[in-house]
Amino acid sequence: MGEAAPHQLVGGREVMRAQLAHLAEAAAEPNVTVQVVPFLAGSHPGMTSAFSIVSFAEPGAMDVVYMDTTSSTLWLESETDAARHNVTFGRIARCGLAPRDSIALIGRIRKEL
Repeated sequence: MGEAAPHQLVGGREVMRAQLAHLAEAAAEPNVTVQVVPFLAGSHPGMTSAFSIVSFAEPGAMDVVYMDTTSSTLWLESETDAARHNVTFGRIARCGLAPRDSIALIGRIRKEL
């Protein structure tokens, strides 16, 4: 997530504290990684559009890309699109703080609330 997200006060201080605590708890799960892309990262590949990569457990199943916009939902189901978005996701992740540092930042923001 971008650093602006945990700073954006939505639902009031108590709601945000609970949301940030939930993120920290979720990050402790073995299948969850929480990373914050800091403001200092500047321009990065995640700024142009939001997307989710959906992977399936079945052997040989292809990843698909899900994009939700204000006017439609888009599923990209080609191997080329999936590969392109996996590369983009990797670039975004490299711009982010390490997971441990991300959770520390979220904790500091939570305390400031």
